[in-house]
Amino acid sequence: MNNKGFTLVELIATIVVLALVMGLASYSIIGIMKSSKEKNYELLITNIKDAAENYYQECKYANNSAINCTLSSVKLGTLVEYGYLKGNGKDNDDKYTLVDPRNDNNISNCQISISYNDGKVVVTNNSTSDDKCPKDDSYR
Repeated sequence: MNNKGFTLVELIATIVVLALVMGLASYSIIGIMKSSKEKNYELLITNIKDAAENYYQECKYANNSAINCTLSSVKLGTLVEYGYLKGNGKDNDDKYTLVDPRNDNNISNCQISISYNDGKVVVTNNSTSDDKCPKDDSYR
């Protein structure tokens, strides 16, 4: 007999090997995506600090500022609205918002306090919704 093709054992072995390769590849891809989200989050926090410092300088030293300055408590969405920070998401009204890249939560309503201490601007979480807003240690 001249049989051509694979036996059942060969097919099962091939499927098992392919499943192992796919499992390892997906594990690596998930790790890369998680690492990327963490790096994007760190970059967002750095951008928030820079935007807060620029906002502080504008409020502190510009007497004829076009913005309504409140350093005691400012929403992150206000920094986006005034152009100090670039939004990374959009809401239902097509307005730019801030989205936490780790969990896709809208953090535009998170409030921060900006102060000046020992020659640098200090940003502190001033929000009541602690579950979505970046924690104080993120800004340091």
